[in-house]
Amino acid sequence: MSITEKENLSDDEREALTADPERQDEAHTKGAYGYLSDSTLAARYSVISGLIEQYDCEQILDIGCYVGGLRGAINRNRAYHGIDISPHAILDARATYGHYERTEFSVGDIRSETLQLPQYPCVVWAGIGFGYSNKDSRSFADLFQKAWSLCSDNGLLIFECIEDYAWVQTHIEATSRLLTAFHVTYSLASLHNRRAVFVARKVLK
Repeated sequence: MSITEKENLSDDEREALTADPERQDEAHTKGAYGYLSDSTLAARYSVISGLIEQYDCEQILDIGCYVGGLRGAINRNRAYHGIDISPHAILDARATYGHYERTEFSVGDIRSETLQLPQYPCVVWAGIGFGYSNKDSRSFADLFQKAWSLCSDNGLLIFECIEDYAWVQTHIEATSRLLTAFHVTYSLASLHNRRAVFVARKVLK
């Protein structure tokens, strides 16, 4: 099912779907992410792609890539691997961007111990909520540990979240060297229009 075929969901139904990692494919097919308008996503992707250019990231791992829109926003000469827990999201991503060179999309759950991925010089993690944390509902600590394990030595993490989660900066600073942090307001967004963006460098132990 394409993301354009949406059901009319109440706010509670949408929140229940988007917050549950085990229901992400259902969330995708039912249009729970319909509030992510093309114009809003394009603005968010432009910020992230600008950081990728600024730091000259040659290879990018996009965790929770949704339908692969970031691939369309970054320089095509840069290698890109998008991974998402939703098989239908990945089908849509491949349909749109699968013909791009140096591009790969795969279905996977980064929380899984069996997921085998190489390390990348740049890891992008945008928009994944607390529900993905295995430890508890108020901590990203385990997911940051996983993100850094996927990052090569001296690699870069670009992390974007809603502004209400901006306190995760303490977790980022505890596990890496924070390079920059800023807030962005997307006035056309109907929901979660204020975002926080962090760029951090992996610290070698």
